[in-house]
Amino acid sequence: MSKNVEYKELASAPINEQRNIVISECSKGGYTLAQQVIIEEGKRKTNVFMKNAIQINNNEGLYNLRDALNIAIEKIENKKNKKFQKTC
Repeated sequence: MSKNVEYKELASAPINEQRNIVISECSKGGYTLAQQVIIEEGKRKTNVFMKNAIQINNNEGLYNLRDALNIAIEKIENKKNKKFQKTC
C-alpha cells in the first residue's frame, strides 16, 4: 500500500483578488509551486488548488526560481524608470 503524498505550506502570496501562489514542501521530496483559488459563498470560503503544479526538485531549484523572479522584477522596474525618464 502506497503512502499518501502530503504537502506542508511554506509560503503563500496573493496574485490577484481570488488567487494565491503557494509554495509547499512535498513529503516525497522537493517542492511545489501551486495556484490556489479562493471561492467565497456568503461567509464561507473554500480554497481549491489548481491541477498541474510546478514541481521543484530541490533547494537549488527554489533559489533559481527566486533569481528568475528577481531578474523579471528588475527588468520591469528598469522599463518603468526608462519611461519615466523619457517623460521628464
